[in-house]
Amino acid sequence: MAKSHSSKNSRAGRSYAQEIVTLLRVALSAALLIAAYSVNAASLVSMLMLIAAALICGFDIVLAAVDKIIKKRDYLNDQLLVCLCAIACFCIGCYTETIVMLVVYQLGRTCLNFVIRKTKLGFYGAVSPEDREGSLRLRSILNSPGSLKNSVFDKYMPYLELFSKAAFIVGILFAAAVPLITDMTYVMSIRRGSMLIIAAVPISALAALPMYSLAGLSRAAEYGVYIKNTASLENTGDLASVIYDKADVFTDGTPKLVSVNSPILDNESFLQLAAYTAYSSEQRFAAPIVSAYSGDIITSYISDFKDIPGCGMEISLHGRSVLLGTGELFDAKGISIPDTERKSGYILYLAIGGRYAGSLTLKEKLNPYAESVISDFAALGGIKSVLLTEDGRDVSERLAKALNVDELHYECGFTEKADIIQKCKDQLAPDEKLMYISAENLEYHTAADIDAKVGTEFENADMLMSNVGIFGLPVAYTASHMVKRLSSENLVFTAVIKFVLVVLALTGSATLWFIVLLDFAASVFGVLNVVRMPSADTLSEDSED
Repeated sequence: MAKSHSSKNSRAGRSYAQEIVTLLRVALSAALLIAAYSVNAASLVSMLMLIAAALICGFDIVLAAVDKIIKKRDYLNDQLLVCLCAIACFCIGCYTETIVMLVVYQLGRTCLNFVIRKTKLGFYGAVSPEDREGSLRLRSILNSPGSLKNSVFDKYMPYLELFSKAAFIVGILFAAAVPLITDMTYVMSIRRGSMLIIAAVPISALAALPMYSLAGLSRAAEYGVYIKNTASLENTGDLASVIYDKADVFTDGTPKLVSVNSPILDNESFLQLAAYTAYSSEQRFAAPIVSAYSGDIITSYISDFKDIPGCGMEISLHGRSVLLGTGELFDAKGISIPDTERKSGYILYLAIGGRYAGSLTLKEKLNPYAESVISDFAALGGIKSVLLTEDGRDVSERLAKALNVDELHYECGFTEKADIIQKCKDQLAPDEKLMYISAENLEYHTAADIDAKVGTEFENADMLMSNVGIFGLPVAYTASHMVKRLSSENLVFTAVIKFVLVVLALTGSATLWFIVLLDFAASVFGVLNVVRMPSADTLSEDSED
């Protein structure tokens, strides 16, 4: 971990060093430009100074363009278009305008990178440094390639790139053909054609949209919901149903044994029989019963063990049958429970040889945020809630009623849960998403669009939180909608800026450097627009409304 932190510091140091070098190159280019027109020197010397100023300021743009051509086969990349326009304008004698454009381009890029880096550092602070594990987890998420994805970007960026390529063709035709049919000079047509090409380079959209995705991920993390990537964040905004696995999500997982009661046995003997019966079971209520018995369990005494998921278990002990289970299991077996012994709550009954022998009272600690999560989701988007439990009907129905869930499935084993998830997914429309929340360590992704895990490791999950952290799920839902809204607004803003720049270019009402300056200003504004993403407190208030 220390090595990783050192590596990040090293990369940050290199970024700062590169920016300082860029600023020094810009200053040197500006000095050479001033000197070329201020010093009484021969025209050849002045020209060499201007060429040197352009090369010093723009050689890295050329290298970046060549790198994209070689590695990505991108023959009309943004850097190449900037280089071609700069060369064309320099060749027609627009020396000052070309060099100033390169200076503004480098300053704008440096400023934009600085703003992006500072904004990203703010996202890191969404989780308190005191929560070291959470802070490192958030950094890992924000630094992953998947965090920079954006559906609005992916959907509309190809159109902007097509517009850029079309503008390149139109710019070339404008520069070559307009002087043939009008009295415009080639100097003017080449200059305006270059401005048109520069105006179409999609800088502003490229810079801002990924920042909104990072903002959404960090906002969710503020409330303890760690989302692996932007795709999962955006899917959260399209939720139609959420399936909750009760154990360790809405409860502590293992119920507590509160009391035992037997009209025919002393408590120790009664608890011994219950512990022997529950010993071989993996059901949630078995462990606290076995733990409560302080004596030794001789497994050779146990035979004919039968586990009845969600209801109880049955054994043969010294040749006599012992049944431990819920009231509905006793009813199904035809074993009578005295009316005075029937109780409400989480109750298990014990029978020896088919006759009632007593009861055990258990209690579960309910997650205090369970009801609010379900009600918030219902209020936000009418999101359906489905509860899965391994318990019997009576206990499950009481919990479902208390939480006001829309659909309940009880006595669910692993296979039943998988079938229910698949069935719920099949019932949804293609654009509707399903989330499954559990504390299980799944070795694969379920049929749900989002697998959310209550725990400490992502494994195959798309989302991670504590059982207290489920309170932040409505915040993540609202943040997802805000990311999409801000991204769409930024795209419209970008389109307007591009239209204005194209008009300025074609009418000759601007200069190359002014178009570059305006585009970078729009980029910085787009990034800073992320402050409109509400704080976690505001998102929470919205979800409560």
